[in-house]
Amino acid sequence: MFESTNLDLFPYPFKTIKEGNNYRYSNDLRKLELNHTNCVVITPEYEKQIKRKRELLREQPEVRFQSFPHTMEMQWEVAEMLMQLAVDKYPEHFQLEKNGNHWTFRNHILNETESFIFGDASSIDLEPLDLIGRHFTTDFVLMVHRDDNLYLEVAHESYAALFSPHWNKGMSFDEIHGPVPFVSRTGVPLAERVRNFLIRNVLPGEPWTRINWNLMANRWDVNYETFDTWGPTRFLVNSENAGELVRLRVEEQFFYRMPRSNAILFVLNTQFLSMQGLRQRPEWLKQTYSILSDIPKPMADYKGFTPFIEPTVEYLKNQVEQLNLQTK
Repeated sequence: MFESTNLDLFPYPFKTIKEGNNYRYSNDLRKLELNHTNCVVITPEYEKQIKRKRELLREQPEVRFQSFPHTMEMQWEVAEMLMQLAVDKYPEHFQLEKNGNHWTFRNHILNETESFIFGDASSIDLEPLDLIGRHFTTDFVLMVHRDDNLYLEVAHESYAALFSPHWNKGMSFDEIHGPVPFVSRTGVPLAERVRNFLIRNVLPGEPWTRINWNLMANRWDVNYETFDTWGPTRFLVNSENAGELVRLRVEEQFFYRMPRSNAILFVLNTQFLSMQGLRQRPEWLKQTYSILSDIPKPMADYKGFTPFIEPTVEYLKNQVEQLNLQTK
């Protein structure tokens, strides 16, 4: 499993907590500033992460990528946006040449070229989003807005956290987030509030973002189809090995309203940092220990880390005590 090495690029999830160390679910969406709307990120782990992403797609293609036949036009729209974002942000790494409908996308990091007739699925071996998505470390979910809800119609996801394109395809936003055990002070389910917020506020040219986080026990992803593999590993964690086995999994999420299809694209930039890696930033170590010590059980159950939260907190407590002794 890869781990972030440049912590300046790591989307630490608790930095906005200024007073106290209590984390609670909330609608933490914020609009991206005009000069920060590009979701493409190249980290030092780019090649390693792309390699693993493609391995997962090859090993379980039906689990990692799903779409409905009528989504081809939407997929082309998203593929076009992603290629242009890559070229705009990293012109030294990516190039897009257009000769009418004959397009060529070049990835200089991987030394790969994709040539196709834009809009013509017969000119490529994979579906548009599956093809272009393999050049980016991020995952992609495309949801269509109808009947005052959002419905999942395309998903290209290799780093799932209790999610599966195969399982969730066709579900509404409410169905996917049904297990979220939180309501507002007025009794409105949090998932419903977030869904309504996305529908009303994510407009073409006005993308939004938020941070989601979880803990993983020596796993890259936890999808439903592989529960028999990763489920038991959660019970292997103890206060001695938690530093190595348990990782803070952070999703930096971006939300774009596609101007032609009106669908909402979810872009998920997933990064990992081990519990022992937190020592590189002592303030992160102390805050993470305080937050995890206070996590409500319903939240731990929902996120799936109840079996190993106690030994993880014990490990962090020991690390904080050692750090305090060193700084005296």
